[in-house]
Amino acid sequence: MHRILAIEDDPLMRRLLRDTFKPAGFDFLSCDTGLGGLRSAEDDKPDLIILDFNLPDIDGLEVCRRLKAGAATRHIPVVILTGEARGVAQRVSALDSGADDYLFKPISPRALTSRVRALLRPANG
Repeated sequence: MHRILAIEDDPLMRRLLRDTFKPAGFDFLSCDTGLGGLRSAEDDKPDLIILDFNLPDIDGLEVCRRLKAGAATRHIPVVILTGEARGVAQRVSALDSGADDYLFKPISPRALTSRVRALLRPANG
């Protein structure tokens, strides 16, 4: 079973993500701050991280940079899921910081699950 970590400050969105991933057969963890998410990524070793762009303590770009710089976390795919930062500059910055995908809220649960499964698929298929 793959483990998904959501770093998301909105409790309703965390619940929606949980309700999307758990029935789809994923183990689901969540944190509501960037620093908590960084700790959880190191301690819980998720297979993929869903990361909000706007967090209360440090922004999602900085969280992504730290994840991709850490020896224990650099291999974990990161999907930025945001409802606010829609500009090209923000998308480019997110991908340049190491994000593996950049998606906009709202997103259908089926589409999100499909994107996550694609990122978790072995390279040799």
